Amino acid sequence: MYTPIRDDTRELEVLVSQLADQTGSRLATSQGEATVAAFVNGRLRHAGMGVGTYEIRVVPHRGHWYRWPALLGLVAALLTPLLPSPSLLLALVIFGWFLLDSLGMPLPSPGRRYASQNIVGTRAIAGAMGLEPAVPRWHILLLAPLDMALAHRGLAALCGTGPIAALARVAIATVTILASGMSLLLPGLPWLISLPGVLGYLLLLVAALRPPTPANPDGGLATLATMLAAVQRLGTLTNVEVWAIAVGAVASDQRGVTNLLRRFPFDRTRTLCIALEPLVGNQVVIASRERAGGVADPLLLELALEADTADPQIDAEPQILAQRGRLASILRRHGYRTMTILARPAPGALAQNSDPAAMPRLVERTTRLIVGIVRGLETKG
Repeated sequence: MYTPIRDDTRELEVLVSQLADQTGSRLATSQGEATVAAFVNGRLRHAGMGVGTYEIRVVPHRGHWYRWPALLGLVAALLTPLLPSPSLLLALVIFGWFLLDSLGMPLPSPGRRYASQNIVGTRAIAGAMGLEPAVPRWHILLLAPLDMALAHRGLAALCGTGPIAALARVAIATVTILASGMSLLLPGLPWLISLPGVLGYLLLLVAALRPPTPANPDGGLATLATMLAAVQRLGTLTNVEVWAIAVGAVASDQRGVTNLLRRFPFDRTRTLCIALEPLVGNQVVIASRERAGGVADPLLLELALEADTADPQIDAEPQILAQRGRLASILRRHGYRTMTILARPAPGALAQNSDPAAMPRLVERTTRLIVGIVRGLETKG
């Protein structure tokens, strides 16, 4: 069990303060995201890691993607009483589009792409510089978003990533399919049957054109601080090769993760991924399961529970998440063994801590959890 000394605690407070001072809004592809990327790069080098920066081209606001199916759906709904067959065909295409999107398999987002980046740090295991390089038994990937999460409030919730928003979009497409089918089977029906679909697609179009809203509170800085503190404390290992990866534009595009996996095709049987999501509130959460069948890797979950039991200061809680992890869902789809760690308010607590000292304390607990997981994996060999 790791026991921090006073200097470590002070270092953690300084790290959190520097992140908060240097970064403002960190929307995808913004100057704020680039600033925090440079900071993370420098801290990883300071921790003795080899660091690479890899540009990715992304659509900065994924919600804008929905304007295209909304426009096509609006055309389909308006054509329903006049040309029911083309309307039905177009409505079925949009339905399939929304269905794939709801299952976590979105089609490539159209629109202009801007520059973001992945910051990838790695540290070779002990003995790897000899004449016969040692091969690590395990690779462990710590992944954290560079950009801040986006909130979908009000009408913009139609473009959200949650299950209710996905169901609403599928329902809008279904209404137009039903109206087109009725017009095809029963010619002469009044144009009013297309009205629900027209209104639904109009609302979706307006929602897609709204600008992104940063999530408040922003737990992303605490997440990045946790990743940086963990690699600093872990030092050099003999069995586990640690990769620290700050992923760009996570809130808007999957290219940060998919490009990473193409560039570094890790052995899936010997690679474990810890996906860090925003740390908000005071309850550290180990996600044992996520929506749509996302189950935590059994070995990672076992190591996390052992670390929590061995260190009472961690005080983490395994929970089932109602949503998919932004990073974990993509990693699992590519066959990687993954677990999500985040923090959320305890029941009855406020989402945003009023005490400025709360963030370092939360980072300390989450860092202990990650260090315990990796140390546990190191001893298993």
